[in-house]
Amino acid sequence: MTEEEIKQIFVKALNSLVEVKENAIAEPRSLIDNVCQTGEMTEEWDNVEQELGVLTERLETLIHENARVAPDQTVYLKQENEIRARYLEKRGLLEQLDEQIAERDGKRKSLDGMTQMLCGIHGEQIEFDEELWGGLLDHIVVKEDGTVIVMFKGGIETAVEG
Repeated sequence: MTEEEIKQIFVKALNSLVEVKENAIAEPRSLIDNVCQTGEMTEEWDNVEQELGVLTERLETLIHENARVAPDQTVYLKQENEIRARYLEKRGLLEQLDEQIAERDGKRKSLDGMTQMLCGIHGEQIEFDEELWGGLLDHIVVKEDGTVIVMFKGGIETAVEG
């Protein structure tokens, strides 16, 4: 398939998307409202960060106590290892939450951009537009039987005859 054919396919798919524009706009907005929310994750992140602060204080207190009074080192090491293990566990959870929040924020930005671009399209597209290509297209699949599936951001797909 040539570059020009792919561009024509994109324009056809875009025009079929514009025909159902209201639904195509509502779907990403629904995804933003349901899937891209980070409020609970941010709240959990704050709680985990507070727990890390408490664990850090406990470890510092334990170390100072060990320096001031010579407790049983076996008991001290056991307590220190338990605190460090919990700290590492919470630190790992914090990193996971960071990744998940960033992923959802990225999806939200992508879907917001797609929605804004769709809102800006008025009428049938005649020519290929590189900005629309970059802002709306996720990927294109050409099947063995020649069927072409154009996948837009937000999970909207359209079959186009090649």
